[in-house]
Amino acid sequence: HMSRSGVLSTIDSLISGVASPTFTAVYQGEPLSIPTTPIAAFWLESHNELFTTFGDSSTTATFIIQCYWRMQSSPDVRETIEAAVWDAIVNIKSALRGDSNLSGNCTDSHPLDTEVSHEEIGGIIYRIVTIPFDVEIYGESVITP
Repeated sequence: HMSRSGVLSTIDSLISGVASPTFTAVYQGEPLSIPTTPIAAFWLESHNELFTTFGDSSTTATFIIQCYWRMQSSPDVRETIEAAVWDAIVNIKSALRGDSNLSGNCTDSHPLDTEVSHEEIGGIIYRIVTIPFDVEIYGESVITP
């Protein structure tokens, strides 16, 4: 049985299970502050109609997964962060691809092209990874004539 809460909890556990880097926390929802790093967070970005039949509507929910590292002035620390950023991208995508129906809670899912950027939050510069993640649920809504 597919469930939206099951999708959320499975994404959370897959990201939390990534061993390299080890995230100090995984948040559901966009963080308003970053108490410590590295952390990961994910939230629903959009919900689109994939296709409809006479009886139901199939949908794509797009999530944004973001990972945050506090930037440091030390060049050695910055090198370590770059390695962790790349590890995070590959290991999160691998974890998600390793359970593409999210424990039976969706029809299919797939991570999309990833961006890496710098962003200032609360006066502090962070290195940020952004992984869009599409979750398809066939027959999510019943259509009644």
